[in-house]
Order: sequence, then structure tokens, then C-alpha cells
Amino acid sequence: MTRLCILIVLILAAACSRGPDEAALKSEMQERIDKSFKPGLLELAGLKRQGSSPLPAAASGAPRVLVYYNVTLRLREGYDFKNWEGLSPASLAQVLGGKERGVLGVKAKENQPGDLLRVYGTGTYERSGERWTSVAASTRDVSPAPADPGNAAATTSAKRYLDRLAALVDIGPPGIDPQSDAIISEEVDHALRAIDRRRARARDVLTFAGGPADGEYSRVAGAILGSLSRNRAKARMLGVETEGSIENALLLGRGQADLGLVQSDVAWLAALGAGPFAGEGPMSGLAALGSLYPEPVHIVVPAQSAIRSVEDLRGKRVDLGAPQSGSRLNALDVLHAHGMAAKDLAEARSDGAQGAMQRLRAGQLDAFFTTIGAPARALQRLAADYPIRLVPIAAAAAARLATDQPGLVRLTLPPHTYPGQNQEVATVAATALLVATLDARQDEVKALLQVVFEGTDYLAFGSAQGVKISKGSGLRGVAIPLHPAAAAYFGSAVPEKGTPAPVRSAPAPAQKK
Repeated sequence: MTRLCILIVLILAAACSRGPDEAALKSEMQERIDKSFKPGLLELAGLKRQGSSPLPAAASGAPRVLVYYNVTLRLREGYDFKNWEGLSPASLAQVLGGKERGVLGVKAKENQPGDLLRVYGTGTYERSGERWTSVAASTRDVSPAPADPGNAAATTSAKRYLDRLAALVDIGPPGIDPQSDAIISEEVDHALRAIDRRRARARDVLTFAGGPADGEYSRVAGAILGSLSRNRAKARMLGVETEGSIENALLLGRGQADLGLVQSDVAWLAALGAGPFAGEGPMSGLAALGSLYPEPVHIVVPAQSAIRSVEDLRGKRVDLGAPQSGSRLNALDVLHAHGMAAKDLAEARSDGAQGAMQRLRAGQLDAFFTTIGAPARALQRLAADYPIRLVPIAAAAAARLATDQPGLVRLTLPPHTYPGQNQEVATVAATALLVATLDARQDEVKALLQVVFEGTDYLAFGSAQGVKISKGSGLRGVAIPLHPAAAAYFGSAVPEKGTPAPVRSAPAPAQKK
């Protein structure tokens, strides 16, 4: 028995010897903290190495390992993580190799001096001579497995339509052409989402329009739904995947969803019946339940770019955001505030953030716009291995945008929001607005708001943006009428029901691809 114990100890010791030891990890983490955060804010209170596991060797043949560790930080001064212009737990996670779920100790109210924060992290290390060097880990997104369709047989009518669909795609070589495949895929995707929504409503289940599967809207909606389930809420609610703000506003306006997340300036356009909603007419029944967190406008360029201001984008290749997206609406407004338009660019693309990041890296693009909660995971990953820089919005232009465009607020991104960002960046932001309709039941709205603003641990559900949600900022950026129950919750007067007053101009309707 004694010999077996000795053998186990030797095996564990050998395993722990792979990669840097605890002392080396402490030195590295202290260096990261000193480099990435305000001096005097945090101190390394402790680090425990938890072990390691082998990884495939590098292209050079050098050994690589994945090291697990727990970092304990002590706050040397009070800090409010709900501050919209403050440090995000996602930045802590990114700097120390963790995930949002692995950051513990962030309090619902302001953290006090001496409070401990814990980050469960990992790091990829490569052997270089006698040393282990930290290297950027490759990342890939894993789509969730499709749901089990179950054993229920399709109805005769439903099966007839399935057979017709199968006939369109089940053809011999060379198979369906790419254009037809894209059309059928898009239409089937829309149809499946519509079916989910209608079946939920037929069962008296409220529908919550979130966003794309891996987006922050979807994570926030999932956290709220998870808390409602844990609290055994009376109202049953189902989250549905959507394309984002514009689709969510349309679903709410058409009575096809009961609750949704909508960018605040997009909600104003929907209530006004302007921009992408011109064909729908004013959606005067929309009602705000509260602002959740800011979604800053990011103007991203390579770190070595000569572009230093929005005016420098003139004559450059710029992606303004996908058609029918809030990012594109904001990009056009920012250009307008600086005396420019899309025609002043050498190329005005509409690929959206994912395609734009690929083109930027390939040298096929000079800059791109995206409106998204900060720090955005995709931009963190980009900045980690391809240096980028954020272009500020001029103070006069930011003030004009916040005044002329309802739903936008001025915002400053703090240093180290992203890797390599050492200075604060002035910008404007929309807010992620929780929206329902004016006829939503007051008791249900009141119960929902208590869960959203007081009863949800967003980090536990993997949403770093959710940490910014607080009752104190719940009216910031709201540009459409409040639901009466929300007005009572925030202690605000109920605005007159009706269409918001128009401002400078409403953007022309964006065209779908």
C-alpha cells in the first residue's frame, strides 16, 4: 500500500512538472495584472497550480501543454463592476486565461477594498529550450448539437410539405446548385423559427426574442429565462433564436413575440416607423421595460494603421455592418456626424463583423464598424493574435449624436478593454433595451423586472455583459414609452402614449441581401 501511494505521488509530481511551475505562473500573472489594469487597483493574493495536460506539439515539434490554475486577486480600492464605463469581468477573464463563468466574487453592489476575486484559468505553454513560454491558444466555436426530434410522427399535412421540401434537395449528381441551396436554407431557417414561436403561443407560452445562438443577446436572454425557471415563475416563457434587434422589433410589432431585446436606437426607429421599419409604419404599441447594458460603437483598424480619426476613413475600404443591422445604422450616423457619407469611402462593404475581421487580417479592408457590448469576445480573440486599435469619435460629433439620435448615449471605453488598448476611447453607445408591448400584464412585468434587475447572477450563466445590468442605469438611453409597470418600478412618470417625435432625419430603409 505504501509503495502504491509513493507511485501515485511520483506520477502526480511528474504530471505537475509539465509546463511552468507555480512560482513562474505567479510571476507571469503579476506581470499581466501590472500591464493590464490601473495601478493600485488589484494585487495578486495567491495562485494555485492545479495540474496540466499534454497538447499536440507545435509545428516546430516543440512540446505544448495546457496548464490549469486558480488565481486569487485582492481589490485594493472599492470598485463597481456595474459601472458602464468601468472594467468588465470579461477583461479579467481574458487577461488571466479564464472564462466569464470562472470569475467569482463580483458583487451585486459595489465591491469593497479587500474583497477577493477568484479566476479559474488555463494557459497554453510551449517548451523553448529550458523555459516554458505562454502562447496564444487556438479557439473554435462549437455549435450546439441539434435537438432530438423525438419519436412523434408528422401529421399528414406536415409530412406532405416535408416530402415537397425533400424533393427540392434530394436530387442526383451534381446535386443542388449553390444559389438554390442558399435560398432554401435561408427560407427553411426562417420557417423553423416561425414554427417555434407559433407553437409556443398556441400553448400559452410567452416568447422571448433573443438573438443569434452565440451572441450576447442570447446569453442574456438565457440567463433571465434560467432565473425565471429557478424562481418558479407563474408565466411560462420560451426563448427563441433570431437575427437580432431589427427582427426582434418586427416580431414584437406584429404580435409574434411577447418580449425581446432591441438596440435602443433601433427601438426608437421602430416606434417612429422609420429606417428599416418604413414599410411597417409606426409601432406605437412597443413599450420599454428598461435598459440593460451599453453597446458601444467600435471602429476597428489594424494597430499600425495611419487611420487616427473618423475623417481619416475618407477614401478607405470600410465595412459598415450587415444590411438590416443596428451596426450599419450607427455607422452611417457616425459618418454623417463627421460630415461624411458612404459615398466618401473607397469601398463601403456590408459583410458584418465576422467577415470584416477576416478581410482586415487579410489586408483586404482598412476598417470596420460594429456595435456590440464591450469587451466583445470576437474582438478579444482578434486582438490577442492580430493587434488592433479602436478609432475614437470626436467629442463634438459624439455630443451631436447623443443629442440628435434618440437611444444613443456618450460612452468612454476604459483602457485595457481589449488586449493592447492602453488608452481610453471616446465613442457613443446604444443600449440593450428590454422591450415588450403596452398591453403586457402589469403583474408579469413587475415580477420580470425584479428577476432581471435584482435576482439574476449573470456571470453564473456565462454573460459578462449582464454584470452591467442595474436598476440605477435602467432608464439610460430609453427613447420609447415605458410600460406603466416599468415606470412604477423605476419611480418614473409614464410618458404619453404615441409616436416619438422625429429628429434630424431617419436613415433610409436598408436593403436586404
